[in-house]
Amino acid sequence: MSNLYESRNYDVSYRAILTNKETVKVFTEKDFIEVTSEVEFDSEKSQYSSINYFASSIVGGIIHSLKNTGKRSGIFLGEIEGKIKIKLKNPLTLLGVKGYEEEPVISECSIIMYIYSELDDEEIIKFCEKALKYCYIYNTVKKSINMDIKFVPII
Repeated sequence: MSNLYESRNYDVSYRAILTNKETVKVFTEKDFIEVTSEVEFDSEKSQYSSINYFASSIVGGIIHSLKNTGKRSGIFLGEIEGKIKIKLKNPLTLLGVKGYEEEPVISECSIIMYIYSELDDEEIIKFCEKALKYCYIYNTVKKSINMDIKFVPII
């Protein structure tokens, strides 16, 4: 193994600014992401909140880990679909409701991944569990949130 710092670490940094007193712009290497709130309880709004990006990064990271591990292993994966459900405890604190001051926290996350592959059901589930070990976002989040993930082979 190399002792080079870069062989063991990948550093990335972002800059964020509050614009127009409402929106946060997070600047990436090439562009920016707009975050309009921590969580949006109005389902009619089309802007993205922190919780939208959080959920997207988890499920998107898992799908990419499955795809990339399959590619490296020579395993064909057809369609992959993921569903994620997040439980936010103490949401009334975020709304500023009087009498509610408990810390809001994401307490649970359940994920179902539907995967098409030519492997048999047992093999695809074993493969997915192995691939999950390469998903750094999942590996980080699972240490602080109750995570439940199921892999469902589809025909």
